[in-house]
Amino acid sequence: MDWKLLITALVTLLVIVDPVGNAPVFLTLTRGSDDRRRRRFADQAVLAAAAVIFIFAFFGTYALEYLGVSIESLTVAGGLLLGIVALDMMKGKVGAGDGAIDGANVALVPFGTPLLAGPGAVVAAMLLMDQPDAGGKAVVSVGILLALVIVWSALRMAAALVRVLKRTGVDLLTRVMGILLAAIAVEFVYQAVSSWIKAG
Repeated sequence: MDWKLLITALVTLLVIVDPVGNAPVFLTLTRGSDDRRRRRFADQAVLAAAAVIFIFAFFGTYALEYLGVSIESLTVAGGLLLGIVALDMMKGKVGAGDGAIDGANVALVPFGTPLLAGPGAVVAAMLLMDQPDAGGKAVVSVGILLALVIVWSALRMAAALVRVLKRTGVDLLTRVMGILLAAIAVEFVYQAVSSWIKAG
């Protein structure tokens, strides 16, 4: 198994989805729900996010081919997009705002997508899945699944997590993850530019 690829996929998705930073958002959106219902929302949100991420990871490249967009162009666009998300994270601007949303669809929209399975996660999954063999794709799939399991666990323990870390701790971790995401964004752009230079 390619452990480096596995860790890259796991860390990239975790940093983008930011389960710790999204825990307070999840609590806000499910305010007024009992623990049982909140856990059910967490299950539904992660399942919805997984479906969106894997659909784009496996079939997004076919859409690119149809549109005539190269993987290098997507990599640069993805790097720039992740860079914007990273800046927002470092500034503490990531979040859904206050106010609970009524009804079970809170798990699907807005939390499952676009908060968990947003443009950044989708593009990152597509780029990571661009592997030359089935073994590489399987490793990336495992990494994505592990990231989603961690996200699911964090959401089911959201109330306890926020109590332990406090708001200051959550904000600090979100900013640290923003720095890591910025580094990943730069690496994406660097890889694409290097590929263009080699091809030229």
